Amino acid sequence: MEAPRIPRRLWLWAVVLGLTGQLTWTIENMYLNVFVYETITDNAAVLATLVAASAFAATVATFLAGAWSDRTGRRKRFIALGYIAWGLSTAAFGLVDVGFLHRLAPAADAVVLAVIAIVLIDCVMSALGATANDAAFNAWVTDSTDEHNRGRIDGVLSTFPLLAMLIVFGALDPSPSRASGARSSASSGR
Repeated sequence: MEAPRIPRRLWLWAVVLGLTGQLTWTIENMYLNVFVYETITDNAAVLATLVAASAFAATVATFLAGAWSDRTGRRKRFIALGYIAWGLSTAAFGLVDVGFLHRLAPAADAVVLAVIAIVLIDCVMSALGATANDAAFNAWVTDSTDEHNRGRIDGVLSTFPLLAMLIVFGALDPSPSRASGARSSASSGR
């Protein structure tokens, strides 16, 4: 028996959304710790807290949003609004500036305020990403396919984490020495 043909529209949205999601996760997973280390603090406990809080937020959001999108049956809305909010929250990391926070609240420790802001933004970002991508998008793929053609789409989607890393590191950040040079100047107190 020949597997049913997968509509082009389904392929288009699966590829666009699947790759977009993996690009966003790659940027967050590979660069957020470097951003915090170079611009806020090199305290390893802060980085560990950031990773743990983000993982917890993503796990809880995946379970809750998955159940919620199952009940409402509005996965496309979860995906569309979730991806937009996810992208905006990812961009919000660039708004955290220790100097600005020091001017805003001179009596407070600006580094502590920046760490709190980054952890909160990361938790929100992770929850939105888990809602849009991990819960709603993955369930939508399952809903939109059947046992005869799901393997083809899932096979393509399973390559996207590696493809996203290749795009981010190969095309968007072609110079690994630039990142290591920035780290060494940040640690020297410049």
